[in-house]
Amino acid sequence: MTIFQIECFLAVAEFLNFAKAAEQMNISQPAITRQIQSLEDELGGKLFQRSTRVVRLTENGHIFMVEAQTMVAAAQRSIRRFSMNDREEILDFDIGCSNSLQLQLLENVLEELREMHPAIHPRIHIMREPYFTEQIEEETIDIAIGFEFLNINNSLQYRELKKTPFSCICRKDSPLASLEKVSEKDMTFFPMILLSLSTAPQALISSQRMLASKKKPSQLYFSRSIESAMLLVKTGFGISLLPDIYTPMDPELIQIPLYNSPHSPLFSFGLFYKTAHEKPIMKDFMRLITAQFASEKPKA
Repeated sequence: MTIFQIECFLAVAEFLNFAKAAEQMNISQPAITRQIQSLEDELGGKLFQRSTRVVRLTENGHIFMVEAQTMVAAAQRSIRRFSMNDREEILDFDIGCSNSLQLQLLENVLEELREMHPAIHPRIHIMREPYFTEQIEEETIDIAIGFEFLNINNSLQYRELKKTPFSCICRKDSPLASLEKVSEKDMTFFPMILLSLSTAPQALISSQRMLASKKKPSQLYFSRSIESAMLLVKTGFGISLLPDIYTPMDPELIQIPLYNSPHSPLFSFGLFYKTAHEKPIMKDFMRLITAQFASEKPKA
């Protein structure tokens, strides 16, 4: 495995098009195809699903993506440090998040962590919760934040930060906006934006299914991310059921709690990691983010 092969993989993963990737890498399309095939042979699995019309990352491809980015970044940095005779200390700290909205949870924590550890170089990786296990075991990431999921590997530790429900997200001009809480019945006649099964937190899937089962197909819209679901809500396509932990920042959107019911239970949100033993940065990160959640005021 060479850095060039990995760079070819990342180029194809970015464009999902072999011709455009080859152009960026300044090689022919057959050449980049050979590089990918050679890499797949060495790894023992397919990284892309290919047809005459579509190129997609496989599950293996998604998993390898984080490692590939880390390896290329490390190699490029090493070359630059050597050429510039840079001897300053660098402490890498890799954090996994299941979606980009979680980045707002890290702002204050990372600022304090930088003051405590000036040499820290945080790297944020966006991936679904089920990918946390392998990435933490392979030490591609140090710690991850997200919702607790089924079948957590025994080698991982989990620390709960908060139990949170899901809430109804709607526009301020929605008839639901005047309600302090909404029930399943209240949401019956409104179109709904659902997160696709490939991106939804596992905790959300059963609740989505229950609500969607009573709606016509024409009332359902599917989104591949929480951010795009919120965009569809904002532009009037319907309402959505999203984690209460992601308070809408857009002034045109509001978040309404659900009445307690079997379909709106509390879900555990927390930290995934392997060990914090002899890892000062990890210990400080965990302490800071735990304190941040402990200081949050309960929502009315």
